[in-house]
Amino acid sequence: MKIALDTNILIYFLEGIEPQASKVEKLLSSFMKTEDDGVISTVTVAEVLTGFYSADDAKKTAKVKKLLNDLTLNSFKIVPVTFEIADQAANLRAKRGGKLPDALIVATALNQACDIVYSQDKDLQRFNKDIRICELS
Repeated sequence: MKIALDTNILIYFLEGIEPQASKVEKLLSSFMKTEDDGVISTVTVAEVLTGFYSADDAKKTAKVKKLLNDLTLNSFKIVPVTFEIADQAANLRAKRGGKLPDALIVATALNQACDIVYSQDKDLQRFNKDIRICELS
């Protein structure tokens, strides 16, 4: 299965917020074992790192960058925002409303033919007609 992750999913894991962190750990493990394919947008990378840079925690920022880099060694992909993804995000946002970063994350998932997007953000549910948006169970 190909799974896209919203920013908040990674933040729960990185901040150790339970019970979500344990569930995210299982997902990340499935990517490391190549049981599933994982996808995030460079938008997610920027959103995640912004919090750590804002906290002025160089050690934790470096740790997060290493984790993201290590994940890409297996079946986890960080996808840059291309013209096609930006165009699709604009179309999604015009049809469904919402925030541009959310539309970019969903457009990335669609572009990469993901089966599902995991997100705890209720606002992302607006894109459920375009792709399956699920909370961690």
